[in-house]
Amino acid sequence: MWSAPLPARAPQGLSSAASDVYRGQVLVGVDGSDGADAAARAAAEAAAARGATLCVLRVVDWPEAGIAGLPPDLDGRSATRAAAELQVRWLVARLAQWLPVDRITGEVVDGDPVHVLRARSQDLDLLVVGAHGQAWSSGETLGSIAAGVVRGASCPVLVHRHEPALGEPHRGVVVGIDGGPGSAQLLDAAAAEARLRATTLKVLHTWPQLTEDAGTPVKWRLDPATTTTAEQAVVAELVGALRLRSDVPAVDAAVVGGRAGKVLVWASHTAELVVVGRPELSPDHEMRATTRQVSQRAGCPVLVVPLATTADVPVPA
Repeated sequence: MWSAPLPARAPQGLSSAASDVYRGQVLVGVDGSDGADAAARAAAEAAAARGATLCVLRVVDWPEAGIAGLPPDLDGRSATRAAAELQVRWLVARLAQWLPVDRITGEVVDGDPVHVLRARSQDLDLLVVGAHGQAWSSGETLGSIAAGVVRGASCPVLVHRHEPALGEPHRGVVVGIDGGPGSAQLLDAAAAEARLRATTLKVLHTWPQLTEDAGTPVKWRLDPATTTTAEQAVVAELVGALRLRSDVPAVDAAVVGGRAGKVLVWASHTAELVVVGRPELSPDHEMRATTRQVSQRAGCPVLVVPLATTADVPVPA
């Protein structure tokens, strides 16, 4: 483990008062890809905002059987580790632009990236991964490592994505809730993110028409006015309580007809962050449809928050 040798500059683009919120550790998993480098910068900014330390972790997953075709006198595992250490040293030094050097460390370990990152998540405030790594993937496909980490991490996971080079800047934090168990916890996490960014928070609650998905015998439509009124009541108390206890610059709530995943993905194209929940289930359990859709298709970074709810509670909706 090592620290960066370069002087630090003040972090950019974050509230100067946010560092007093809480202290802890942020960890970012990197693999040498451009996406991982961008995630590392996002992790440095998150650590600066929280007054936390940052660990840049590279996990080397060298096959036990080796790789066929390498020269017999080449120790491929050692060469790969040496290259990984060099890359992490360079990245740690570069991150000194956003975080003081005495709060950044780098580490290279052997193992399976998903298993290592899940294990480390037990002691973290935030785990950051890029949506895509070295493996070729793009568009709506979430990389296998990112997907595995999101499914089983014990702490909130920030899935980082690049903002488009052209177009209007993304603004505000969006969170989707269903009003059930875990919603207050999810709102608090989203409010903390909005406060750290000194930006607004928009709370979305959705309800679906049953016509398209229902079986043939129950093809029917909901009355929009009646349904909207009932669904607004579900979240009014939660949002009202949040406004009283939170110093977020602005909290707005909206009830929208439609599938939660589709609505949140649509909202992500103008937001700087979307926050969704994930019930605390076994590490290999499949993600809920909404969490999976948003983490795969969002047009901005996504924060996935593990929630202390029972397995049969849908989060979010």
